[in-house]
Amino acid sequence: MKETCIHKGCAAFLFPYFEGWYLKHQNRDDTIAFIPAVHADQNGQWTVSLQIVTEEGSWYFTYPKEACRISRKPFGVRVGRNIFTEKGIQLDIKSRDLTVKGSIAYGPFDRLRYDIMGFFKYIPFLQCSHGVLSMHHSLRGGLTVNGRKISMTGGRGYIETDKGRSFPKSYLWTQCGFGERSSVMLSAADIPFLGFHFQGCICVVHCRGREYRMATYLGVRIEEYGEGQVTVRQGKMRLCVHRLEEASHDLKAPVRGEMTRTIRESPSCRVRYEFWLGDGLVFDIISEQASFEQADESEGSTYFTSLHSPQ
Repeated sequence: MKETCIHKGCAAFLFPYFEGWYLKHQNRDDTIAFIPAVHADQNGQWTVSLQIVTEEGSWYFTYPKEACRISRKPFGVRVGRNIFTEKGIQLDIKSRDLTVKGSIAYGPFDRLRYDIMGFFKYIPFLQCSHGVLSMHHSLRGGLTVNGRKISMTGGRGYIETDKGRSFPKSYLWTQCGFGERSSVMLSAADIPFLGFHFQGCICVVHCRGREYRMATYLGVRIEEYGEGQVTVRQGKMRLCVHRLEEASHDLKAPVRGEMTRTIRESPSCRVRYEFWLGDGLVFDIISEQASFEQADESEGSTYFTSLHSPQ
């Protein structure tokens, strides 16, 4: 992995800026996600963070910028003694509240046919841009979390990324893996663009060896949007999502490059997904291990008052 320091590893940008990666790991009983991120305020002062979220809780760690290295091709991020790559991850976290140690190897990535942002990928001034590195990949290995050994062999992984200045003021995001190699990701958000706002959507369903995509740039319509639910339609495709139970924890999110906003994410909760092609029902599943996140607060309205640092 060819690594560079964070100010050289990030693409051309204007301050403020953030970039983060969401790496999710699940077996039949456990979910653990790692979120390494780099962020710069409007003065170009860099900070580095690593968040961990499980069914039991969430933890936030800060690191000096010198502790971070980034590789883009192939993907790789190093934060302190923790390494995240296309081949797998190595963790070595030790603090008063959390210890995580071990490694997980990844199988081949299930990639998208083309960038999830479509032509929006080439617009440089978007508030936030999204990317999907892998809709699904197999896992081998395990972690010891606060003394408990967790085997991830036979489990599934998912990786996505975000970059820009801030998370959207209002948005809904969900992701779920099911079956052999099936996965769904949907995000609907308030998008500021050239002085006005619109509700945008990106969605991908991988099922039975096929990719189905719905997006604003392809003419998707958001038919329903509310607390814990969203329905989108594009041509003959329709996806209905309903969160049935919530199990959320606090996470930090960027506001103008600084990690000062509190959001709530359920890394593993009960969600129903119905996907239709015309009158034909492709699947109707209720997952007990879906991830779900929804935020409708004004940007930067809620702040963390304390930070946790690794020992």
